[in-house]
Amino acid sequence: MDKKTLLDSFYDYSLHSRLPSQKKILSLAKKAIELLENESPVYREKIPGTQIAGGFLDFRSQKAMPLIVVPDIHARPDFIYNILNFVLPKKLSGFREGIKIIEALEEKKIRVLLVGDILHAEGRARARWEKAFWAYDTEGEINSRYMREEMREGLAALLAVMQAKILWPENFHCLKGNHENIKNERGEGNFPFRKFVMEGQMVFDFMRSVYEPEVLESVYAFEKSLPFAYCSKNIFVSHAEPMDFFDRSQLVEAALDESVVYGLTWTANDEAKIGSVSKTLDSYCNPPAGVQARYIGGHRPVPENYLLRQGGLYVQIHNPRKQNVAVVRPTKTFNPEKDIISVENI
Repeated sequence: MDKKTLLDSFYDYSLHSRLPSQKKILSLAKKAIELLENESPVYREKIPGTQIAGGFLDFRSQKAMPLIVVPDIHARPDFIYNILNFVLPKKLSGFREGIKIIEALEEKKIRVLLVGDILHAEGRARARWEKAFWAYDTEGEINSRYMREEMREGLAALLAVMQAKILWPENFHCLKGNHENIKNERGEGNFPFRKFVMEGQMVFDFMRSVYEPEVLESVYAFEKSLPFAYCSKNIFVSHAEPMDFFDRSQLVEAALDESVVYGLTWTANDEAKIGSVSKTLDSYCNPPAGVQARYIGGHRPVPENYLLRQGGLYVQIHNPRKQNVAVVRPTKTFNPEKDIISVENI
C-alpha cells in the first residue's frame, strides 16, 4: 500500500461517517489480538508459566529511537489521523526535513505509544451525552442518533488504533487505560465508568443492542490483551500516575493483580504514594550520561499543556481540549516546555 493510500485509510476513520460493520470490527480485532498476544518476548515477557503476554513493554535493550507519547484519545479518530499526518520538526527528531510520523513508522525509525482511553468522548460531547441519556433513560432508546454519533467516533478511533497496531506491530503500541472496560465491569482492577451520565453502561448496552455478541467479545478480548506500562532507558509510561512502586514481576503479571491494574490506570491526583515515581525511575531507567529519566502519563486532565507531580519527575500531559503529544528523544532529558507539541490541523 503506498503512503497516500495508507494515510487516506486513517483519514476515512477521522470522518467517522458511519458505524463500522460487524465484519470490519471482527476482522481488525482478530488480527490485532493475535499480534498483541504474540509480541516478541524480547520486549514483552510472557506471564511465567503461561502463554499470556505480560503487562510490561520493556524496550531498554532495543534500538533507541524517538518516542511519541499520546495522551487519552477519548473518541477522537481525527487525533490519530493528525498524529500520523504530522511533520516532525527536525530539531525534535533528528530526521530529514518534511518526514511525517506515518513515514517514520513505515521506516521503523520511531515508536508511537498511546496511554489508553480510546472510547468515551469527554467534555466536548457533554451535551450529546446528556441528550443520549435522556433518550436512554426516559424512552428506553439506546440506539438514538446522539448515541450513534458517539459510537461512530469511538469505534472509528478504536479501529484506527487496531489498524495501526497491525501495520506497525513493533513500533505502535497502546496501553490499557481505565476506559478500556467495554463491559463496564467491576473487578480485576476495573470499575464501572460514569462522568456526566452513565457512559460505561450506555456503551455496553449499545454494543449489545446493535452488534452480535461476538463483536462485544472481540473488543473485550482486545482490551484484555493490552499492556499496562512501557519503559526505555530514559522514560517510563503508564496510563495513570503509579499508585506505588511495582517490581518487574508485578508489571509482567499485572493482569492477575487488581491492585496493580488499579494502581496504573485509575490513580487520582494526590492518591499515589510519594516516591512511587522516583523509585520506579531509579529501578528501571538507565539514561545516558547527562540525561535524566522522566515518567509520563495521562488520565487526569491538565489545564494547559502539562502538570508536574512527584517533584517534577511525573509529567501529566492529557488536555482533552488539545491534540498534544510528547516527543521523547533518547539522548535528551524530556522537557515539557519544549517537547510537548500540538498535532492539530487547525
